[in-house]
Amino acid sequence: MGLFISIQWALWLASLLAEVLVAVWLVREGLLRKYPLFAAFLTAEAICSVVLMQADIKSRGYAEAFRICTLIMSVFRWGVVGELYERICQHFPGIGRFRIGLAAVLVVIAGLFTLFTFWPNFADQWAFPQTMVVVQRFQSEIFAATLVLTWIFLRFVLSIRQPFRPNVLTHWRIATIYFGVSGAAHLLALLNGGGRIVYPINCAMLAAQLACFIAWFLLLRRSGEELPAIRRLSPDQVTTVERYNRELLRTVTSLPGEISGRQSESRDIPLHRARPR
Repeated sequence: MGLFISIQWALWLASLLAEVLVAVWLVREGLLRKYPLFAAFLTAEAICSVVLMQADIKSRGYAEAFRICTLIMSVFRWGVVGELYERICQHFPGIGRFRIGLAAVLVVIAGLFTLFTFWPNFADQWAFPQTMVVVQRFQSEIFAATLVLTWIFLRFVLSIRQPFRPNVLTHWRIATIYFGVSGAAHLLALLNGGGRIVYPINCAMLAAQLACFIAWFLLLRRSGEELPAIRRLSPDQVTTVERYNRELLRTVTSLPGEISGRQSESRDIPLHRARPR
């Protein structure tokens, strides 16, 4: 396990450096006002990582620090997902309060999916400090599922083809991978009951998260805040749409006359009374 411990420390340090670079990059590119909670999340996680590195990973002090940092980062994760969801909803000016109800429904569906699909026997896992691992696992899976369900609802249920800002799409995809990897890693650790298997799982998780930080650093750009140009319709497509609109308009304008005619026919039909007994 000595090799995995060394790899874990190296990946941990690399992830810490990558988080700081992404936060600095957001400031340099002028994206701090667009993603303030994401920058706060990166900063808080970097600080928590520095604090945890000061303690022995097998000590009680590390477990206490891990519990506190996990609770703090749970709040910041909510902020990252909520901020991203708001940036997505900004593409639909008329969405209004509907976005709040939609978000609540998506979170509930994701929570139920996570609860009933990946529910191993946690009877021995709720003891301290494994409780925090359970919290991290559920939260990460719910966030990843919520982001996926948002995409499915917008693209396939509502069939919306609204162009998104490249930064929003990039952040959306990377955040989904980031939370999905975190949830899967904690689930594997709980299913295997901890022990030495945790080190290779942590190495894989840290490597994937490091790749996410690198992707954020390379792909988030100031120019990514501009909406892509909407594709123009061809003359044939414009003609087809106009013909369809005229037919739809004729149908709509003829409805009142048809309804009035049906009502007149109904009044002309005599009503038959029942025969007295």
